[in-house]
Amino acid sequence: MKIKLLLSALCCAFSPLAVHADGSHGHNRVSIESEAKILQASDKIAFSFQVFDNETKKVITDADLKLSHTKKIHFIVYDAALKEFNHVHPEFLNGQWQTELNLPVNGVYFIWAQGTLNDGTEFSVSNQLKVEGGKAPWGVTKLGDHRKETSNHTTVELSQQKIRVGKMTMLTYQVSRDDDSSPVVTPYLGANAHVIAVSPDGKDLIHVHPMDGQDAASGMLHATFPSVGDYRMWVQLNDHDELKTVPLSVTVVK
Repeated sequence: MKIKLLLSALCCAFSPLAVHADGSHGHNRVSIESEAKILQASDKIAFSFQVFDNETKKVITDADLKLSHTKKIHFIVYDAALKEFNHVHPEFLNGQWQTELNLPVNGVYFIWAQGTLNDGTEFSVSNQLKVEGGKAPWGVTKLGDHRKETSNHTTVELSQQKIRVGKMTMLTYQVSRDDDSSPVVTPYLGANAHVIAVSPDGKDLIHVHPMDGQDAASGMLHATFPSVGDYRMWVQLNDHDELKTVPLSVTVVK
């Protein structure tokens, strides 16, 4: 049975972009179909899909899309417990969009596809997949406000100001190291960092490309959080030529 994901044509830019999993924003112009809705857990899952333009009744290929931060499509996957995370970039091969996912843990996963048509129409949508046959699923726990974390010697720290629901928030961040060396941050997909924030229920996603700071190891995030609660944040950046994904969390209040 095919999964159909309705992709909404959004008028807002990806920096920052806040969208909802029900695909209720804008005009339903684009759809995507995949043969699988249940995947067998693995650190190398081949995943393919087709994207359709419902106005022209044609398959959307890589030639129909503009580059968005150096890629034609951004594909984001995370589990309901907000522990597992993939940010990959499918390629159009043999009439399908194809990518490889690392999903060794069982559970329900949210999947997002984001891109820009040649006429400037941006789309972003979420649906769900189930993974089974692997490690036991993570339990859903309260994340709390955790604004500093280290991943393989790279530390990211967010500023401490209060975040209020529905209000534009400006968070600064600083990258450092725990091994007495200095960070060497170079662009990842055309930006010094990519930040993806997800609401506690997984249904809201914010994809932010920060403004540059005084140097490549610092910057400012502009984002509006649409609901109260603890948001998972994944900060991705290149440090010493190695891609790091640093998990943080922030609490949004009334």
